[in-house]
Amino acid sequence: MEQDARNRKDPSRHRALKVALGVVVMALVLVIGVLVANPSWLAQRLRGQVETAATRALGHKVTLEKLDAQWFPKPGATMTNFRAEGEGNEPPFLEASRATATVQLWPLIRSFGKDVRVGSVKLEEPRVNLVRRADGTWNYQSVGSAPATPSTGDGKESGTEASVERLRIENGVVQVTDQQAAGGTAAVAVQDLDADLKHVGPGLPLEGTLKAAVADSKQNVEMDLKVDPLPAGMPVPGEPWPKVTMKLRAKDLSVSAVRDFLPPSATAYFTGGLVDVDAEVTTKLQGQYAVVGHGAAKGLKLRGDPASGAFDFNSLIDPEHLKATKVNFTRLSLAGPGVDLGGTASVQMAPARIRFALEGKELDLQHLLGALPPSAPKKESTSKAAAAKTTALPASMRARLGKVDVDGTLKLGTLRHGNLQATNVDAQAKLDEGVLLIEKGGATVYGGRADLTGTKVDLTKSQPAWTLKANLQGMDTAQAFQALSGQSSLQGLASGELQLNGSGLDWARVRNGVTGNGSVRLSNGVLTTADLGGAVTPALTKGLTALGHKGAAGTVQQAGKGTRFKDLNAKFSVKDGWVSFTQPMAFQSDLGNGTLDGRVGLDQRLELKGTVEASKEFVSGLTGGAVPIKAPVSVPVTITGTLKAPKVSTGGAADIAKGLLPGVSKGIENPVNQARKSLGDLLKRPGKK
Repeated sequence: MEQDARNRKDPSRHRALKVALGVVVMALVLVIGVLVANPSWLAQRLRGQVETAATRALGHKVTLEKLDAQWFPKPGATMTNFRAEGEGNEPPFLEASRATATVQLWPLIRSFGKDVRVGSVKLEEPRVNLVRRADGTWNYQSVGSAPATPSTGDGKESGTEASVERLRIENGVVQVTDQQAAGGTAAVAVQDLDADLKHVGPGLPLEGTLKAAVADSKQNVEMDLKVDPLPAGMPVPGEPWPKVTMKLRAKDLSVSAVRDFLPPSATAYFTGGLVDVDAEVTTKLQGQYAVVGHGAAKGLKLRGDPASGAFDFNSLIDPEHLKATKVNFTRLSLAGPGVDLGGTASVQMAPARIRFALEGKELDLQHLLGALPPSAPKKESTSKAAAAKTTALPASMRARLGKVDVDGTLKLGTLRHGNLQATNVDAQAKLDEGVLLIEKGGATVYGGRADLTGTKVDLTKSQPAWTLKANLQGMDTAQAFQALSGQSSLQGLASGELQLNGSGLDWARVRNGVTGNGSVRLSNGVLTTADLGGAVTPALTKGLTALGHKGAAGTVQQAGKGTRFKDLNAKFSVKDGWVSFTQPMAFQSDLGNGTLDGRVGLDQRLELKGTVEASKEFVSGLTGGAVPIKAPVSVPVTITGTLKAPKVSTGGAADIAKGLLPGVSKGIENPVNQARKSLGDLLKRPGKK
């Protein structure tokens, strides 16, 4: 009341307030009018602000070819050819053919046009070029550090840190160039990139979202992040790093497309399937970033039938020692036809190293390592769309990724390939540029033990190339032949060494290309499908008849079924589908000692020739003692047919008689004269038996 009274008593003061207010309004109107009437001034100020802010943020000098200012509907400008320069002959770090920016109106008016603050920036179809230089450094390492000669656009350095309230990116592309490769190879890695970031600038709490298509034609990765707050530059050792919270989601990542990010030697490992990944990043009290996540695969085709899998992963990242980062994978699982594996793995950045420990109930190599399906020839296209679909890291970079030390253990209940089976597999394996090598390990093979050290498989080939090295001890051949051929043709305990080289897994197709060598020793053996004694018996009958002992020939008894081998030793080479003896195979049997030479087909065919030195005990036993024998009898033997159905034949009567001649005792009347006469008769009548 008193104040109103004073005002009424002092009308001059009231008029002064009105005049002052009017002056302020007129000044604001005048300022706005001047600014509106002179948009080029705003363009100049805004251009300098944008170039300064972008240069400091990107660490690369930023230039604009053209900037057109506007006041309506919002103060701002449209920029043409926004460009963050590269060093030397490098491509631009960032380029966008068109960009728009707005300014905050009140700071502009309040400062009478001196305080130009960028409100938002929108980049349309920008391209980010990541360059690996010849010295191994990357061009992105300068982000956050001011370049040597930053540009301010108007020639004046701003006294305050530049910032952007909102940064939007639409339909961006990330390309990787490798200058260490011949010609500096380049390839698209990420496309269809959309980002919406708020509070971009030093001291501001950055937050936003990002979506992109990684190795695909449609968006399949999205990320939410918060950084509180952004530092003015890259923290120096000892300074705290900003607190980070981030969530990453990847849905239906195509394994076939992601192969382009793998080393060339590893692209044949995976042929199809989809993978989902969820990850979360938080900041620990010590300033380390903790990463935890989970992944799942469906319809995953390694090289054969589809399988499903899952894994958890975690890592603790020290930003001051990034090269020491290690990612741990736990609860690994892979299940599908003939595959049941689980275990753990770890990946270390520097030195690049992968360690794994896998175990499972079974692993069927025919399912896991089946031949790659034939692919249709690619049609060349120069269109932009076709080029964008070729998502890959440069081949030279992928080749360097292949220089990773991969080592681990593999334990399996059953390892199977077709009818071949091994149990209790325990191996130390190494993967080097796509070649899996058994450094140390063995397995139980049909009751015996096999040391497989030195065995290797080249997984980079469409038909896996393999070298089998095995040292066998005590293998039950009856079990082996029964499993492999359905018939226990050969019984006994086998030991020996074997080295075979081949390509492919379909035995019927690859056996003719298998090469190698080895040796085998068989003890307590029985050839169940062939009876050497039964074949020798009629031959002896013919021989005795040829010597004039028809009566003695009539007393010959049939030998027992099958052939027993007390000891068998053989050395052989493998080529063109045949196992050929490099020296005559020696054996001891119930008949006596013998040797065989020739070859055995990997399809079980037999082409063998040799001699059995029938012991005097065997021959005398067959004749019931009617013909006293003083020395072993040499019997020529030929074995043809197959292992399942061998055909044993002996020499003719003349050959048997020659073998009997030195062994017949002197107690027989005129054996030499009789033999000569009988042999002469045989020679005169070659067509008769």
